[in-house]
Amino acid sequence: RMLFLTLVALLSGGSALQGQTAAVSKFDSFIMLVPPRDSNTIKKEIRAAAAAETAAEKARLQAETMRLGASSRIEFKKVEINRIKERINLAKKEKREADRVGLEAERKAAEREIELLRRREELRDAETILETKRAELAGLTKQALELELQLAIRRAGRRRVPVGGAGGASLDRVIGELEKQTLEAQRTQSASSIELSDQEIRVLDRRLEMLDAQQRVLAGT
Repeated sequence: RMLFLTLVALLSGGSALQGQTAAVSKFDSFIMLVPPRDSNTIKKEIRAAAAAETAAEKARLQAETMRLGASSRIEFKKVEINRIKERINLAKKEKREADRVGLEAERKAAEREIELLRRREELRDAETILETKRAELAGLTKQALELELQLAIRRAGRRRVPVGGAGGASLDRVIGELEKQTLEAQRTQSASSIELSDQEIRVLDRRLEMLDAQQRVLAGT
């Protein structure tokens, strides 16, 4: 009797599984590869992406201004070092040893400062690139969201159109194309986010180098 009940359970379970598989197969034939989301949520994210793009562009301009400032300071320091060297040569010629020693100390201090300024310039340059990439990512995110919003609107419209018929088939093709464009835009967005992460690492490397240069200046080495 137990063997009979077990066979019945297995057979009935197999039938149920076959029914579920058939149902899933039928349902899975045209799945929505871009998960449906509320239009208001997408609109909110579009506004956030636009704000992020504006903020990144502002930060880029600020970093570029600071980079140019560091570059100008480097040129100024180069001129200063050349003048100190001229004074050192004159002190040597006139055998003013105490003055020469003092001027040599000034020269070394100026050279340490110019090295610090070069590190600062490199850091600001890396930060400028970072903010450029951040703005690019925000722009790509906004584009992907705008396509997703259009897709959501078309899907909502499709639910109001009767199944079958030329109108429904045409709208299905439009939805399919929008889904493809949305996925492609999301892929580009993801690739951009990887580039942004790589640049963030470069900025951190430049900051570590800057910290090391500052510590050397403080130590007088």
